[in-house]
Amino acid sequence: MKLHHWLILILAIMLIGTFVAWPKSTTEKNIDEITGTWRADGINEDEFEWFMLYTFDNGQYTLTTGTGYEEKGTYRIKERFEDGSLIVEKFYDDGAKTYEMSVLTGEDPNVIFLEGVKLERQP
Repeated sequence: MKLHHWLILILAIMLIGTFVAWPKSTTEKNIDEITGTWRADGINEDEFEWFMLYTFDNGQYTLTTGTGYEEKGTYRIKERFEDGSLIVEKFYDDGAKTYEMSVLTGEDPNVIFLEGVKLERQP
């Protein structure tokens, strides 16, 4: 085979591989692993009972805590990593404030770790 035949063959294989891999990579980016309601609670060393309740739905979120603090805004998954961790960007106070938080997802779809705090999916 001549050199130009080899180059055409290699180019064809790369092109077919791109079409096979492309739908999977674009579909995966639309997955939102944190959709749902998530809760964490506990008692600290001063015996203060605390909780946090996050609800993520269709780009909107709410946060309620046991201290009366509440937050509402929008979010987007900014970055994904192979270890299952995410960078989630929140926009709140009518878009005046932004915050990037680390979220770790794992094999259990009912558990996430948000900034190191374990939250469990609520029914």
